[in-house]
Amino acid sequence: MATLAFAVGSSRGPTNQTPPEDWLRLGEGDKSDPRYDFNEMLAKAKPGMDAEIALEKRRERGAALLVALARLREQVVAAKVDVILVVSNVHQVRQTEAQAVFGVLRSAKFPVRVKTGERFDPAARFDRSLRPKLTTEDHAGNPALANHLIEGLIERGFDLACTDELPEGTAVDEAFSFIYDLLPEGSTIPMVPFQLSRYRPYQATPARCVALGHALREVIESWDSTLRVGLLASGGLSHQVIDEDLDQRVVRGLTTGDLEDLSKLDRDQINGAPGTPEILNWVTVAAAMAPWTMTLVDYIPAYRSLAGTGHGLAYGYWA
Repeated sequence: MATLAFAVGSSRGPTNQTPPEDWLRLGEGDKSDPRYDFNEMLAKAKPGMDAEIALEKRRERGAALLVALARLREQVVAAKVDVILVVSNVHQVRQTEAQAVFGVLRSAKFPVRVKTGERFDPAARFDRSLRPKLTTEDHAGNPALANHLIEGLIERGFDLACTDELPEGTAVDEAFSFIYDLLPEGSTIPMVPFQLSRYRPYQATPARCVALGHALREVIESWDSTLRVGLLASGGLSHQVIDEDLDQRVVRGLTTGDLEDLSKLDRDQINGAPGTPEILNWVTVAAAMAPWTMTLVDYIPAYRSLAGTGHGLAYGYWA
């Protein structure tokens, strides 16, 4: 039978890609983000935000996130897994397609965006014309594991959607291909993207994600294979408005294995900012890895504006 051998959790996105000297440019983009009211956030911001976004503080936090990512890469290599299931969220939702609560990509190979070496431009968050031209290469999936997950989870009461191939001219969402930032360059380890919706109304509750995690472990360990399987919780924690209280509660639940408390996270709070529902990825993986608990590498509140916008960065692993 297959072995669920390892898991890692990591924040991803523009903060990881942007030098701390440019974080305030990310904050400038927050002022026109249509998904929330920047002025309302500014009015609610805690005192002392000027110190939180000072250049010295940003540089300190930027250096810390690089150290944390390096530590995660070491752990991923040491785990020697044969296939990785990435639990994350589709960001570019196409309105012409059905929107699933849970889904899996079961293709034998899929296109992945290739890094061009160009420096990330913070303005590209909202202006797609500033993004590098899409260059892709094929990476390996694992249809056998994907099909086993679909059948096994349906038997356990979780209905899964599936996708066999991506639309022409597109690539797998960067939330899933982020795993290649943690793997050695040129790695051929297959990856299976497992989708959790982060959007309401088709968004699972925290309690449902705990149950999903338990079921994932059962299904993976019932797979007739000798492969070592790894998990990645990709994304989170709170962003694009940082909620340190929520983040600290989540980190405490992950490091102590308090799945009961994680299952009771308030849905309105985890939907308090557009990216914050990515916490559900971590809840799912934590339940799958129980009774192992997460080793926290670092938590970094990477503020980028006086309104408290930014990214609650978290990095950890289960081994």
